[in-house]
Amino acid sequence: MFERDSTIGTMSAQVARIIGTRIVSGEFGPGDSLPIEAELCQEYGVSRSTVREAVKNLAAKRLIEVAPKLGTRVLPFADWNLLDPDVLSWRLSAQFDERIIEDLYEVRQCFEPRACYLAAHSGTAEDHDRICRRYADMVSMLDQAPLAAGAESEFHLAIIAATHNGLFVTIGGAVKTALKASFSLTQKDASGTPIDLAPYEEVLSAILARDGGRAEAAMRRLLDLSRQRVLAAVAHSRERGGRGWR
Repeated sequence: MFERDSTIGTMSAQVARIIGTRIVSGEFGPGDSLPIEAELCQEYGVSRSTVREAVKNLAAKRLIEVAPKLGTRVLPFADWNLLDPDVLSWRLSAQFDERIIEDLYEVRQCFEPRACYLAAHSGTAEDHDRICRRYADMVSMLDQAPLAAGAESEFHLAIIAATHNGLFVTIGGAVKTALKASFSLTQKDASGTPIDLAPYEEVLSAILARDGGRAEAAMRRLLDLSRQRVLAAVAHSRERGGRGWR
């Protein structure tokens, strides 16, 4: 029987999270069969319908495949829907290491600087006002890490929304979990130094000035600095015997 988490909606979602975390952590490897339905019901103290819904959820995320006569098997990593918010969250929770960080920042470097360029050139006055408000929210919440993490992610998402590019918005929403996790880690680095707001201010200033080139370059610098701080925070956490992010 697992300890129920009141922050996660349904019982099936909670079971999916537990099994999903066991998969992404490597406890169940590619090709492994999951325990049969009756065993999962007994292990988690839930009904068959709850387990079936959880399995359906995991199959939709391409973590597992359910086949007649073969049962439920874990799919190879290459098949996983890595941009699914749950899958990303489970990976971060289970194994927040340098490889995941590098992957996340490579993706962010591919589209966020360009998003800044487009936000500067194509963003409306309303878009720019929203970006300003999100930055102000982040500043006002710096001493409240969970709230600040959410506000910082909303700052980035407001920039992405200002591009009016639907694909950018979709990708931005998918990595929202990563944005929050990154900022949670970098609230304070290993030396205890508060996060530097100057790179954010430079991004904001360039967007408001409608200087796309400067905005693009500023976001590249911000992401480079953020990446370095996250890596330092993970290393510091590992030295203390911690996991890095939860």
